[in-house]
Amino acid sequence: MKAKFTNYQSKTGQRIDIKIDRWDTYSMDNTLAHIILPLLLQLRETKHGVPHEFADVGGEDHGQQDSFDFYKETHNEAFDSGVKRWEECLDKMIWSFQQLVEGNYSDKYHHGKIEVEWKPTGKKVNNPMTGKMEDTFQMIDKNPTEHWYDLDGELLHDERIQEGLDLFGRYYRNLWD
Repeated sequence: MKAKFTNYQSKTGQRIDIKIDRWDTYSMDNTLAHIILPLLLQLRETKHGVPHEFADVGGEDHGQQDSFDFYKETHNEAFDSGVKRWEECLDKMIWSFQQLVEGNYSDKYHHGKIEVEWKPTGKKVNNPMTGKMEDTFQMIDKNPTEHWYDLDGELLHDERIQEGLDLFGRYYRNLWD
């Protein structure tokens, strides 16, 4: 993939040239993660606002509707709380995309050294890709007492990644500055 973005010009807009190679879609989620992560990091550092649902706290002096004095007294505190909640959402999105870019988080859930052996089963199956009958094998763990895998831990990790991706999708139209 190759992407080139020119500086925004008020009269001509912004010129964007993008070249997509065949292999870019093989693992498109990974390709996009490498683009999205630095954008999220920059947005987190340079943002000038927050989505409306995080900032709609009442008590603004510029609002068209009058409000009770206690709303005015707590407006700044409530707005700051909204900003903090938005930053927490951005942090969750950033963490999720960092996990996808690094790509090896699964390794931390394997403990000890795994040693496997592939034992022929004596059975054959039709390979749907080639149409040929092929031998099958059984994976034998040669070191079951030295290696273990924390499936529950990795599932929780995956759920946390998905939470950040869900937030990214939910707030996609709010990712601007």
